[in-house]
Amino acid sequence: MFHVEHFEEHMKEYDIIVVGGGHAGIEAAYIAAQFDLNIAIITIPGIGLGSAPCNPSVGGVGKGQVVREIDALGGLMGILADKAGIQFRTLNDSKGFAVQSSRVQIDKELYSLEAEALIAKIPNITVIREKVSKIEQDADSFLVTGTNSFKCKKLIMTVGTFLNGKLHTGSEQSYGGRVDCEPSAGLVDIFKDIKTRPQRFKTGTPPRLNKNTIDYSKLEEQPSDSEVRNFHCLHSPFERHVSQVSCYLARTNQSTMDVIRANKEKSPMFNGQIKGVGARYCPSIEDKAFRYPDKSIHHVFIEPEGLNLDTMYPSGISSSLPREVQEEYVHSIEGLENAEIKVYGYAVEYDVIDTTDLKLTLEHTQIHNLYFAGQVNGTSGYEEAAGQGLIAGANAALALKRLDSLVLSRHESYIGVMIEDLTSNTRDEPYRLFTARSENRLFIREDNSLLRMRPYRTSFGLDLPIDNYQGQFIENYEELMSFCDETMISEKSPLMVTFSGESELQQINRRMSVTEILKQAWLNPVSTLETILSYYGLSVSYDLIRTVAISKKYDGYIKRSEDQFEKLKKMDNIKIDWQQIAESSNVSFECKQRIARIKPDTFGQLKLIEGIRPATLAVVAAKAL
Repeated sequence: MFHVEHFEEHMKEYDIIVVGGGHAGIEAAYIAAQFDLNIAIITIPGIGLGSAPCNPSVGGVGKGQVVREIDALGGLMGILADKAGIQFRTLNDSKGFAVQSSRVQIDKELYSLEAEALIAKIPNITVIREKVSKIEQDADSFLVTGTNSFKCKKLIMTVGTFLNGKLHTGSEQSYGGRVDCEPSAGLVDIFKDIKTRPQRFKTGTPPRLNKNTIDYSKLEEQPSDSEVRNFHCLHSPFERHVSQVSCYLARTNQSTMDVIRANKEKSPMFNGQIKGVGARYCPSIEDKAFRYPDKSIHHVFIEPEGLNLDTMYPSGISSSLPREVQEEYVHSIEGLENAEIKVYGYAVEYDVIDTTDLKLTLEHTQIHNLYFAGQVNGTSGYEEAAGQGLIAGANAALALKRLDSLVLSRHESYIGVMIEDLTSNTRDEPYRLFTARSENRLFIREDNSLLRMRPYRTSFGLDLPIDNYQGQFIENYEELMSFCDETMISEKSPLMVTFSGESELQQINRRMSVTEILKQAWLNPVSTLETILSYYGLSVSYDLIRTVAISKKYDGYIKRSEDQFEKLKKMDNIKIDWQQIAESSNVSFECKQRIARIKPDTFGQLKLIEGIRPATLAVVAAKAL
């Protein structure tokens, strides 16, 4: 605990203070403000709210699902992404609906301006632009000190990469969380008794290119897709708020990789200058060069950073190599031979906390009323940060209102998967969310986010436009599901000719319910249901058609998954005595150490600990049963 000698009577008091105005910070403040509490965001001067220092995009595989979950819970990211979206795409569109994900290229300046404007309209959120230098705590309050001092009941830390951040470009080093920004002290300098992981984490960014110096005729154009639905459920599905532009695909070649491999000793990642651990699933170009020595061709997505900006973001070639080496390898790529580098790539090392010290609410286990969200928790990506921010903000508000906590099930949401993963294990690298992390991905899709998140949103007890929309959506969903089950279509109907396939096995020769028709393997369930509803003269929203059609298509698989989940749930909920397990002679020393560190209460928590051997699980299961 931190002791405060006294709080000055005249200092400004808030219910909740959020330190950090990035994606996690604005989500925490926005959701908490919906509970009529007095909220403050304290953020470093000179940086806009919700800024995008790295890839100027929102969504992606697994991440698009998170954005829609945030939106369905009443969050902010989907609204902003739609308003600043300059290119819309569906990733994995050739695969099943479960792994299809929306991705929106954003105008990063406009995104931040929209965030500033939206937050400014909320009367119970105050934005304070100061750098925090000290935080103390007495029995029931925090004292947050910068240029001025502020008092709060709940504190949410969303400080991103700014904690003791250090930037690297070749041998050049500077302090800060991103280029051209003020540095921040380490967490241990602000909180005297907080533990950070001894291993720092690292992220990186590529050089920014002058868009007027690129030869686009040599690149593969990727235009915006008008059929991708906006993220925010209350927005018109396909209306674009700003002009749409294309992205472009380039590729590295043997010369590119030769340049990088020849300069290995100049890379801070490989010469010992950088100690931090980077994300395995978001590698730098140096990582790719030495991890895949036989591969020379890697995709480079050339993405505009904004409609009024003259820079392009070459996703896929993040680097901390010296400037002259970045020049050489960029110019070796076809189409970029004459590209001018406006901002050189760099890597950032920063402090992270041990997330096993957090509850599922993201409150610290040892320091009550203190919450953490975002990259300080060892995650990568704006979407992961925003999802954590919403959970931390909602739980801080719910606790002040003396309401039940918000804990999302990993069986029902990707945010739930992420938070359980984070709090169950000590991370040894930045955490990135993707669909393979979910055991139930056939169910936790983009299209049914409103359906999945509605019970959680209802638990808030709020009555805002999104609540009314969701209530009507669920009512209509149930009606349309019943229509599909109860409506029978004769084999003589002209619809059956339309739905029959080319082969003999695809001929429909019997009477079927709409539900049965939607399950036919060769049919696209969404367009099929649209055709049926049009035949009956029924007007139904696109969102509803898509959710019902895909739900019916996957119905059998989902029921099978539900049965398996219920069986596993019974086992996972069995209470265990971690101390007894840690003392057992039938458990390996390594497993004992991991169990003693995490202190799992249930078999399910034990199962999630990385490095726990199947033999250990078998020993525990035998005793538990």
